[in-house]
Amino acid sequence: MQSNLMVMRNVFVLSVLLFCFSCKKDSSVNPDNKDNPVNATAVKTYYVDGTSGNDSNDGLSLATAWKTIQKSFNTAVAGGLVLIKGGTYYEQLTVKVSGTAGSPVTFTNYNGEQVIIDGSKNSGTTIVTIADKSNLVFSNLTIQNMTKNNATGVLLSASKSGAASNITFRNVVFKNIKWTSSASTTPNSSQNAQPFIAFGYGTAQANAITNLVIDSCEFTGNITGYSESLSLDGNIDGFTITNNKVHDNSNIGIAAIGHYGTSSNSTLDQSRNGLIRGNICYNNKAGYATSGGIYVDGGGNIKIDQNITYQNGYGIEIGNEENGTASNITVTNNVIYLNEVAGIAIGGYDSGNSGQVTNCIIRNNSFLKNNTNNDGSGEIYMTKASNCTIGNNVFYTNSQNTLFTLENISPQTGNSFDYNDWYTQSGNASNININWRSTSYSSFSTYKTKTGMDAHSVFQDPLFTSLTTPDLHLKTGSPALKTGNAAWITDATEKDLDGKPRVVNGAVDMGAYEQQ
Repeated sequence: MQSNLMVMRNVFVLSVLLFCFSCKKDSSVNPDNKDNPVNATAVKTYYVDGTSGNDSNDGLSLATAWKTIQKSFNTAVAGGLVLIKGGTYYEQLTVKVSGTAGSPVTFTNYNGEQVIIDGSKNSGTTIVTIADKSNLVFSNLTIQNMTKNNATGVLLSASKSGAASNITFRNVVFKNIKWTSSASTTPNSSQNAQPFIAFGYGTAQANAITNLVIDSCEFTGNITGYSESLSLDGNIDGFTITNNKVHDNSNIGIAAIGHYGTSSNSTLDQSRNGLIRGNICYNNKAGYATSGGIYVDGGGNIKIDQNITYQNGYGIEIGNEENGTASNITVTNNVIYLNEVAGIAIGGYDSGNSGQVTNCIIRNNSFLKNNTNNDGSGEIYMTKASNCTIGNNVFYTNSQNTLFTLENISPQTGNSFDYNDWYTQSGNASNININWRSTSYSSFSTYKTKTGMDAHSVFQDPLFTSLTTPDLHLKTGSPALKTGNAAWITDATEKDLDGKPRVVNGAVDMGAYEQQ
C-alpha cells in the first residue's frame, strides 16, 4: 500500500476557514511601488505589456513597455521590479537573470491585473525554466495549460557545479499541467507531468538549492501521472512550503524527496531542513497508487505542521522508497480526516530492498474517520520504521473500529505510542481492532497489557465540536483536555492549528487544537 515508485525522476534527469482558503491576486503592488518590499528609492521598475508593448523599447514606462515576459527575464537587473500588464502570454520562458542578496529581481502583476502564462502553444515541455539562478521573486501569476508527456509548469534546478538560492513563489496558481487530457487514464512510470519541480543536482553543499519559498500558491486540476503537483528532489537544503492550497490533482500533492540519485553525492541527495506548514491538501487521488496529500519520501529534518489534509489516499505519508533513510520528520498540529487508506502512513515497505523511516514524531494531531475504502488499515498504517513516537494525538475511527495497523516487517524497533485518546463509533473498548505485527487485538485493555504501549492513553469520546462539518476542536469536558504530555513540547513558541499557544499554564491538550 505504498505510494508510486518515482521512476519519473530518471526521465526528467534525462530530458533536462477550512474550505474557503483562496490564493487571491495581490493588488498591493502598484505603479509607484509604495507597497513593494524592495526599497522604492533603489528600485528600477520595468513594464511588460503584451498588447501594446515592443521589445525594442527600454521597458522603463508603460508607454515604452516591453511586449514579452522573456524580454524581462533577459534584461532586468538586481533590485529590479518587473510589472506585467494583465493578459495571456503564450510564451516558453527561461530566466536568464539573478538578483543579489537583499536586492532580488521581482516579477509580478501590474496594478492587481491577472497575468496568465499559458503553455498550450509551446513546442517544448516546460513553461518556465530556472537554472542556477538566485534572488528572484515571482508573485501574482498563473501558470497553466500544457498537455503532453513530461509537461512542466516550472522547472527549477541547480546543476552539479552551480547553485540556486533565495527564490520565492508567492500567490502563483499552477493549473492544468497534464501528461494526458483524461484523469482516468492509467499511466506507466514514464508518463508524467509536473506543475512545479525542483531538482538539486549539486554535488557539494555549496551547490545546493537553498532558501526556496513557496507560499500562498494554488495547485489544481493537474494530471501528473507518476509524479506530484509540487515536488522537491535531490540536494535541496532549506525550504518552506506554506499556506498553499493543493487540491483536485491526480496524484500526490506535496512531496519532499531523497535518495533517487538526483545528486551524485549520496550524503546530500535529499530534500532537508524544511517546513511544510499551513497548507490545505484535498482530493489528491490516483486510481493506480495510494497518493498522499503530503509525502516525505527520503527527506530529512522536516516539520509538517498546522496543515489540513483530507480526502487524499493518505493524509500524510512518511516513507522511503529507495535505499537510505527518511529521518527526523515531525508531524504536529495537523487535522487529518476522511482519507482513503489511512490518516498517516509511516515506514519503508520492503525489508529486502527499500530504505526505512527513523526518529520521527507524530504528535498533537487530530484524526477522524480515515480509511474510507474500508480495507482495515485504520488511522495509522505503519511499516518499516524505528524510534518513532506517536503521542498526544486524538483518533476517532470510522465504523470498522480499526485503530491502527503495524505490519510485521523488520527492522522495526524503539517505537512508542502514548498519551493518545482513541475512540470508535461503537464506543466499545472491547470491540476494536488493532493489527499488531502478527497479532490482532480486539480489546483496548488487552492491547495495552500485551504490548506495553499507550500506558497513559485513554479510550474515550474526545467530544469533537462536530463530526459532520467536521470541526475537531474539543468541547468542554473532553478527556483530551490538559491530559497530553507537556514535556514533549520543547519549543515554547509552538502554536496549535489556530495559531494559539500550544502549552497553557504548563499543560497541553491532546489533538491539533489547544483550548485557551
